[in-house]
Amino acid sequence: MSDQSKHRKIEDILFSRYLSGDASEDEIRQLEQLAGSSAALRERVAGSGKVLKQIEALQLMKGVDTSSAWLKLRRKLGKYPEKNGWLHYWQKIAAILLLPVLVLSVFQFLTYRAQLGDAPAEFVMNEIKTSSGLRSTFSLPDGTVVWLNGDTKIRYPIRFQENERRIQLEGEAYFEVTPDRQRPFIVDLGSLRVQALGTAFNCMAYPGEDLVETALTEGKVKVTRVLEGVEKGEYTLDPGQVITYKLNSGRFFLEEGDIDKHVAWRSGKFIFRNDPLEVVCQKLGRWFNAEITIKDESLKDYAFTGTFKEEGLHEILELISLTSPISHKITERETDGINEYGTLKVEIMEK
Repeated sequence: MSDQSKHRKIEDILFSRYLSGDASEDEIRQLEQLAGSSAALRERVAGSGKVLKQIEALQLMKGVDTSSAWLKLRRKLGKYPEKNGWLHYWQKIAAILLLPVLVLSVFQFLTYRAQLGDAPAEFVMNEIKTSSGLRSTFSLPDGTVVWLNGDTKIRYPIRFQENERRIQLEGEAYFEVTPDRQRPFIVDLGSLRVQALGTAFNCMAYPGEDLVETALTEGKVKVTRVLEGVEKGEYTLDPGQVITYKLNSGRFFLEEGDIDKHVAWRSGKFIFRNDPLEVVCQKLGRWFNAEITIKDESLKDYAFTGTFKEEGLHEILELISLTSPISHKITERETDGINEYGTLKVEIMEK
C-alpha cells in the first residue's frame, strides 16, 4: 500500500469514528489537524459537522446523560459498511440521525427546564466554539443566523432580554440579524461594541491581535469604542463600509468598497488586497491549523494581493513565493506514541 493510500485510510478511519461518536478527544484533534492540510477532508468534516453541531448545541447543561442515545446511534451506524462509498454512507447516517436528534431535543429540553429551576433564562449563557481550520453555522434564539470562522468563540443567553439582544464574540463571525426594533442586536468585542437593528455584517476580534474589524453588507450598524466600561465615541457604518480599530494606537480607520474580501471566508475563499504579509499568515495559520512564523521582520509589512479558494496551504505558499520576494520552509506534522499529530510549522523568510 502506498503512503498516500495509508494516509487516506487513516483519514477514513478517523472520520468514520468521528461520525459515529466513538472518536476520543485525541482522535478528534488528530482529524482536525489532518483537515488543516487537506482541503477535501476539511470540507468533508465541515459538512458533517453541521449535523453533529446540532446535537452538541442541545447539550446546554453539563451532566445530562445522553450515552444511551449515542449507543443506539452507534449500533445503527455499524450496519452500514464503508464499501458503499462516502456519499451512500452519509445518506444512511443522515436518515438514522433524524430520530435520535428529535428524541434528544425533547429529552434535553425537559431536563434542562427542570435543572434551571428559578434561574432567569436571560442569565444562563450558552457557548459555542470552532476549532482552527473549521467553520460552523447556527441560529440564535431570536432567529439570527451566525457563521463562525475557525478558532472562534461566541457566548449568548439562552433567551434574550426584553430590551436588547447581546452576545460576546472572540474571533470572527458573520451575522444575518433578525429585525427587532424594540431590541437592538449588540455584539460585544471587548474594546468595541457593535449595534444593529436588523442587518448583515462581519466582525473580527481575535485575542492577542492588534486589529478589531467590522464590515457591513446590509443595513446600518453603530460601532462604539469602550474603554474601561465607558463609551468613548461612536461611528455609524453604511453598506460597503469597513471600520478597523487598532488597539495599540487607539485609532479608527474607515474604508469603502471590496466588501467581499472581508466575508469571503464563509465560502472557503481567501481574498487579499494589499494586505500585510503578517495578516496573511495569521489568516492562513488559523484556517489550516498551522504555526506560521515570519523570520525576517522586514517582510511583515510586505503588501500581498491574491485570491485562493480550493488550494491547500502548500499550494498557496508556493503561489505566494512565485509572486513575492519570500521563500518558505515547512516542517511536516509528526506523530507521537499514540499517533497524535502535532501542529504544522511553517517558516517564512526572504529569498
